[in-house]
Amino acid sequence: LQRAANHGFVAAEEAMGIFCQSGFGMPLDKAQAVSWYTKAAQHGSRDAATNLALMYSTGDGIPKNAAAAETWFQSAAAAGDATAQLNLAALYHRGEVVPQDDTQATLWLTRAADQGLLPAMLELARWDLRSEHGANVDAAISWFKKAAEQGDASAQVALGDIFVDQKLGRQDYSRAVNWYRKAADQGQREGQFGLGARYLLGQGVPQDLEEARRWLTTAANRGHPYAQFLLANMFEAGEGGPVDAAAAAKYYEPAANYGIAQAQYRLGLLLASDHSNETSLVSAYKWLVLAQDAVKQSATTAQELRKSLTPPQLAQAEHEIEEWRTAHVVRHSSR
Repeated sequence: LQRAANHGFVAAEEAMGIFCQSGFGMPLDKAQAVSWYTKAAQHGSRDAATNLALMYSTGDGIPKNAAAAETWFQSAAAAGDATAQLNLAALYHRGEVVPQDDTQATLWLTRAADQGLLPAMLELARWDLRSEHGANVDAAISWFKKAAEQGDASAQVALGDIFVDQKLGRQDYSRAVNWYRKAADQGQREGQFGLGARYLLGQGVPQDLEEARRWLTTAANRGHPYAQFLLANMFEAGEGGPVDAAAAAKYYEPAANYGIAQAQYRLGLLLASDHSNETSLVSAYKWLVLAQDAVKQSATTAQELRKSLTPPQLAQAEHEIEEWRTAHVVRHSSR
């Protein structure tokens, strides 16, 4: 292979780059990979040009070089490489190395999407939805549908969300259910939540509280905070099964920790009803105070509960409130 590469065979040069970059069949040597990729790219290999650009853009074993990355992305994109087109679109969109130009970004992203590159189709659909010139919902639906038909669960959920959202003007609950179900069957928790919520509300399907509880439980157990909140509501109200205050509190808690004010309020009320447990009263006050900015009646309930707390309990509650607020700010600022 190396003899062929040394004689200028492009496929061999590219293969040598791959082997040196990955360490497959020969010692790992990123600098040598760059050398082989450069030779292959100069001899017309668009795949080598893309690999070379990716190494320069990420600093894969070599110093980052945005200008070199842009040069090779341009070369590979012009030759028709979809991955290069996607990355070049990102450079134009962010205004890195090249002047910021959303027209060029859209051009290259569309070329990549037209070749069936899934990340390009998804990104183009998202751009169509949030365009500063007004959402192009039909275009977004078209691209999401192409991705969804390839089996992409995130695109299936996105279609479900579009067909649920009244503000987008394409509300169709039956179509939403169809796409949510496809995502749910793949184990995608957003799809499971969307499907469970439709059964809960009777949108696109006959209302079925047992089926709603089943899908919401699946999504909640996979950490979906709004599924946890709705499921807790169902346990508290006895919808789709018997009343279970302990299960309601169990699911309200992670939703409350996520920051859902109504979950904080409902959890506070449940805990406040347990007057025999001092720890529950402290936690109840904490959640009621945290919910009070968004839930008006929570402030009144918190003030009433405050009267029954001892000074040490109140001090502990206020400490927990401050601790939660600090952690919540840190968590959201790091997203």
